[in-house]
Amino acid sequence: MRFTRLFTENGHSQLEECDFSLEREGAEQLKDLTVPRALSINETDPGHQYDWHNAPQRQWVFTLGGEIEVELRDGTKQRFRAGDVILAEDLTGDGHRTRVASSEPWRCAYVPF
Repeated sequence: MRFTRLFTENGHSQLEECDFSLEREGAEQLKDLTVPRALSINETDPGHQYDWHNAPQRQWVFTLGGEIEVELRDGTKQRFRAGDVILAEDLTGDGHRTRVASSEPWRCAYVPF
């Protein structure tokens, strides 16, 4: 499974593409997974922008509908659509900002761990 990791390196938020193996190897494939603490479903209106911020905690962000654009301080921008997954762990540093880029609300699930 592909996902995008949002993390801090040398004080700056960064994005990198990662893979998570979903190969079937029995129950052993699940032994190192961290158990989620909660699940939160959110809907944000089209055009809304979250100003510069850091992830509040390590969490998975699953886009369920709509589209967002995440921007880094260096001008890098990446869009995320339904089915895209972000591992948000830029807890410190200069952060990122997020804009709802679709004409429909952005719906997501936050899964902190």
